[in-house]
Amino acid sequence: MAYKTKNAAWVSFSLAVLLAAFGFQYYEDFGNLLKRWNSEDFSYCYLVPFVFIYLVYTNRKSLEGLTARPSAWGFVVLLFAGFLYLAGKLGSIETLVYISIWTSILGMAFVIAGKHVVGSLAFPFLILAFIVPLPPFLNQLLTFNLKLISSALSVWMMQTGGLSVFREGNIIDLGITQLQVVDACSGLRYVYPLVLMGLVFAYLFHKKWWERLVIITATVPISVVSNALRIAITGYLTLKVSPEAAEGFFHGFSGWLIFMVSFVLLAMLSRLLKMISTRIGDKPTDRASKKAGVPAALSLSRVRPSYLWMASALFLGFWAAHGALASGQITPARKSLQDFPATLGDWTGEKSVLREEILEALWADDYIQIGYKNRQTGDILLLFVPYYEYQGTRHTAHSPVSCLVGGGFAPRSSKILKRDFPAPFGPVEIRQMVLEKGRQYLLSNYWFQGRGRVIVSEYANKWYLFWDSITKRRTDGALVRIEMVLHPEQSVAEAQAVMDGFTAEVMEILPKYVPN
Repeated sequence: MAYKTKNAAWVSFSLAVLLAAFGFQYYEDFGNLLKRWNSEDFSYCYLVPFVFIYLVYTNRKSLEGLTARPSAWGFVVLLFAGFLYLAGKLGSIETLVYISIWTSILGMAFVIAGKHVVGSLAFPFLILAFIVPLPPFLNQLLTFNLKLISSALSVWMMQTGGLSVFREGNIIDLGITQLQVVDACSGLRYVYPLVLMGLVFAYLFHKKWWERLVIITATVPISVVSNALRIAITGYLTLKVSPEAAEGFFHGFSGWLIFMVSFVLLAMLSRLLKMISTRIGDKPTDRASKKAGVPAALSLSRVRPSYLWMASALFLGFWAAHGALASGQITPARKSLQDFPATLGDWTGEKSVLREEILEALWADDYIQIGYKNRQTGDILLLFVPYYEYQGTRHTAHSPVSCLVGGGFAPRSSKILKRDFPAPFGPVEIRQMVLEKGRQYLLSNYWFQGRGRVIVSEYANKWYLFWDSITKRRTDGALVRIEMVLHPEQSVAEAQAVMDGFTAEVMEILPKYVPN
């Protein structure tokens, strides 16, 4: 008995060390993750750990009598998690670090309990992956078209109800005012929590694969319809009551109302599917209603303290590796972008200053934003270059796509252009985007520049950040963005020719400010 007590105490101590090492490696990243959770789009993430615990509880019968059989495969999972951690930290891909956290939890489960226990809890671990918020650019790409569909549906609802409204993109014209379906007032932020609830509904209350597929697939259209209803009600209150009524209590309360409506619709669909299954002869299944009884405790008698210490060493080793690689980064000499000339050939410009809240979100160490006007043609361009002395998570160039798509502008086209830049670049590729809002068109060219490269792919840029942090000990660089609003009679090809001439003049001097 004394030996067993001593062994249990040693296992408990080893588990405590493992959890402490895990927390030590990700301490800074936990704080950043909570900041993402604090945003309205991902506040549902706070509920995910509790849903995970509940699902483990509902699976308690599957754990009856199981004995922990630590698996060495856990170390493979932890090594993969460590690689994601280094790639995310050095390549400034915050999402990879968060995926690494989830992967580490999975790896610890293998090391502590083994594959049989993890296999029994496969679905709860899948749900736990919802703690990872999507990167902003991917979130924007996934929801933007849904917002357009939601806007069109809401206009149809209002027109069916006798209201005179018109839509251009995600701008709804009510005559006396305009509604803009943007992130700040979009009920589509409930797509992800509703998908989460759809998965849980399908798992707990449905056995047939087709029922589960219907439930999960229906979550997105339910969100779109519910949000369209919200917009339609807002438009009705604006026109029939007052704009103040639409912007007052209803505007703040309607988000929760729409989520509850979506939840009720999901529950009704679940009930309907059960009724259909009963009528066609399937027996109704309800995992939550099964009596689980009192399960035998999961035995941890075979937990290996040596495995726990090895896993702890991996956590601390990856933390130390990142510290060693991130320290001593080289910062090359350069001229400040604040000294960038406001006159370039026929172009004369005026510098502008970003608001403090934008600067905080930009994370840049230096930047320039100049609006240029051509003295000969009257064309107007905007040059925006944020520069980073080093790049890492929460200190890197934002995705241009997530910045450009918004403010009522919808993407019309996007393609790669091949251009010839001055040495040492030579032939390069840059991205051209054309955006539209009603009858107004915006032309944008952008690329990532630094360390002797011009890169158009965001993914390639992240790879080279990771690679150069190891081989060159440098992660400095900039995002270069040039924008131009087209004249009514100006074609995209004509505007691009103007922009190419301006770009050539910029690239003659930009390497002094963004070093190669």
